[in-house]
Amino acid sequence: MNQNVKTITLIVGTLLGAFLGYRAAMNFIEASDDNTGKVPITASQGLQVGLTAVTALKQIGKISRNLR
Repeated sequence: MNQNVKTITLIVGTLLGAFLGYRAAMNFIEASDDNTGKVPITASQGLQVGLTAVTALKQIGKISRNLR
């Protein structure tokens, strides 16, 4: 793969990940404010979301390996 394409891919992926993380945090804060300071999700729900994110990243990795 061309070095320019690698650099652009890294930059776009980083910016997209940062934006999605920012929006998720803002949604979490807004939900907490709406519930008068209560945490909108439980610890087990947070763990489920985290594990789902890891699974999604694994799937993306498998797809990229299959494209080679």
